[in-house]
Amino acid sequence: MGVLIISTIFLYNSANLAELLYAGWIIMAFGIIFLLWSSKSRKKGHAEGIGLVERGMYAFVRHPEFLGHILIIFALVIISQHWISFIVGAILIVLLCLAMIEEEKRNIEKFGNAYRDYMKRVPRINLIAGIIKQIHKKERK
Repeated sequence: MGVLIISTIFLYNSANLAELLYAGWIIMAFGIIFLLWSSKSRKKGHAEGIGLVERGMYAFVRHPEFLGHILIIFALVIISQHWISFIVGAILIVLLCLAMIEEEKRNIEKFGNAYRDYMKRVPRINLIAGIIKQIHKKERK
C-alpha cells in the first residue's frame, strides 16, 4: 500500500478532474471510518470475551476492515487519476480479496458452524446488502 500512497502523492490529480478528486476524498473518509469503527467493534467484543464478534460493523459485513482498506485503495486510485496507481490498486485489491478468503478458512477452523451460520447471514463486504439484511431483520421482530 505504501507504493500506492507514494504514487498518489507524486501523481496527485494527474487528469485534473476535480469531481473525481472530491469523490476520492469522500471515499477515503468512509474507508477510514470503516477501519476505525470495525477496529473498535472487534476490540470491544474481545474485551467482553466474545469469540466471534457479530455486532457493530460486523453485523453488516464480515470483513469491515478489508472493506475499509479496499475503499482507501480505491480512493487513492481516484485521487491520483493515473494508470500506474490503477495497476497498483488493482493488484492490492486482488491480494486483499485472496486474504479475505484465507481468513474465512481460518475462521471456519476456529469457530466451526457458528462462523458458517454467520457467513449465511452477513455478506462478505457488500455493505448495501448487509444494511438491507439488517433492516429486514428488524422488520421481522
